[in-house]
Amino acid sequence: MPKTQDRELRQLWASIDDVWSEILHHPFLQGLQGGTLDHATFRYFLGQDYRYLEEFARALLHLAAKAPDAAALRTLWRHVGTVFEVEEALHADLTAMLGGDAASLAATARGEETDRYVDFLLHHTAHGDFAAGVIAVLPCYWIYREVGHALAAQGKSPDPTYEAWIATYAGDVYGEAVAELQALAAAALRRSPERAGEFARIFRQGTRHEFAFWQQAYDH
Repeated sequence: MPKTQDRELRQLWASIDDVWSEILHHPFLQGLQGGTLDHATFRYFLGQDYRYLEEFARALLHLAAKAPDAAALRTLWRHVGTVFEVEEALHADLTAMLGGDAASLAATARGEETDRYVDFLLHHTAHGDFAAGVIAVLPCYWIYREVGHALAAQGKSPDPTYEAWIATYAGDVYGEAVAELQALAAAALRRSPERAGEFARIFRQGTRHEFAFWQQAYDH
């Protein structure tokens, strides 16, 4: 289990231990670390993730509109900017490193799992309250950080493109963004302890979508 001082977050993570094990051992991610994943598969993943990020930014905007205070609003507003200024730029750079056309990312047709994940996020952030919304987006943040740390701990990937991807999500800058979102989620959990079961179900569903997103790319 990842280290965190928040009891509520530890309990939340405990609810997805089995899914996390599936994610960590997924052949897509192990192929990144070992440098054996086919480049065409990774380019497909990047295209799907690029399209996903467009809607993820919308989900964060919905969440920001329901922020409980000005500090949370400012944090989420910054995170929306990061999606476009950092995440989308990273995807373009990685695609170019593989000899692909970075401009084609925006024209990628969304896969079925991409649509399902987007629908899940928008449902909870647009139609739910702030607490449900922040728990829904938390897996995207938290899972990627833990994946980055876990793969980096196995050593450098022999593929420079894959190593750049791993290093980004294992890095301190990304880790700071995750910590900010975790703080918002932990506060929401403390405000509504009676909804712990509901929040665990949302978090688990989001985590299952993370697994399915990598499976979609691997199957393709």
